[in-house]
Amino acid sequence: MKEKKKNNNSLLFKLSLASFVSILTASGIFSGAYYILAYFAVEIDESWWTIIVAGVASIVIGIVLSIIVNMAFFNPIKDLLDVTDRVTKGDFSVQLKEHKKKNGELKSGEMATLTHSFNVMVHELDKNKTLKSDFVTNISHEFKTPLANIKGHAELIKNCQDMKKINEYCDNIIEASMSLTFLTSNILRLSKLENHSILQPNDFRLDEQIRQAIIFCEGKWSDKNINLNIDLDEITIFYDEGLFMQVWQNLISNAVKFTDEGGEINILLKKYDDEAVFTIKDNGIGMNDEVKSRIFDKFYQGDASHAKEGNGLGLALVKKILDISHCKVEVDSKEGAGTTFTVHIPI
Repeated sequence: MKEKKKNNNSLLFKLSLASFVSILTASGIFSGAYYILAYFAVEIDESWWTIIVAGVASIVIGIVLSIIVNMAFFNPIKDLLDVTDRVTKGDFSVQLKEHKKKNGELKSGEMATLTHSFNVMVHELDKNKTLKSDFVTNISHEFKTPLANIKGHAELIKNCQDMKKINEYCDNIIEASMSLTFLTSNILRLSKLENHSILQPNDFRLDEQIRQAIIFCEGKWSDKNINLNIDLDEITIFYDEGLFMQVWQNLISNAVKFTDEGGEINILLKKYDDEAVFTIKDNGIGMNDEVKSRIFDKFYQGDASHAKEGNGLGLALVKKILDISHCKVEVDSKEGAGTTFTVHIPI
């Protein structure tokens, strides 16, 4: 770091020295000419005095310009070099000072744009670093719980003679194994999508696919006696059929999970001029603004009471699929007043 600063200071010193030498040279030329003429008793007329005054003025202007250039250009460059060195060492908390107008807008100019872009880049790097750390922590926790469950029940089976209890322990082991399988599958899906896995689009009936997703989740909503109101327009789209099925299954399962027994879910699909709009609305527990802002984060589960029913990857998967398909998802929710997910699909 000290060597880097030394190099930066050396660069600024050389540039400043070059400017100063240029000024001295110009001053020397004019001063030398004046003394030579005076030595030979050459009468200096008004035009020569004009030249001398211009020379002095150029010296003053040169000094002022040198200071301005150093302050306006070289100092910000020096700050940028110093901060860049910290970023290369893994410190993403740094930010350059941005110059703004009185109304809060950024000033125009290359340096102002460069400074703002650099700050945005560092902020994104810091956010990705945090997400990576959270991902490792969460995935470790998600694997640890079912593995501990499997280990504990296996030890109980080893020392148990009661077949009824053994069957119960085996069922728990199977459930924990299925949870691990589901978690692993979702992680692999997300990994493929985040590495820009090639999409395989084809024509398919969107309304029929949503009906199939509803039937797939029938066991969940029928067990809770949830009333479904379904209104689907006939729409054909050209997207990756397999990925879109995961979107509807996750959204429907999520709505069922957070709707109380005997509740109601409305599922709508409407066709407009240039897009299809899917809406799923429940009258469940809803969520506050903090939860709503984080529901698409990996492993995030806003309601701890339902944590055992999922692993916090479903909505992250939904968001990623819709993003790479150039579709948009919106969320509207209030605590105690239910949640509405709206998906906009360009046709």
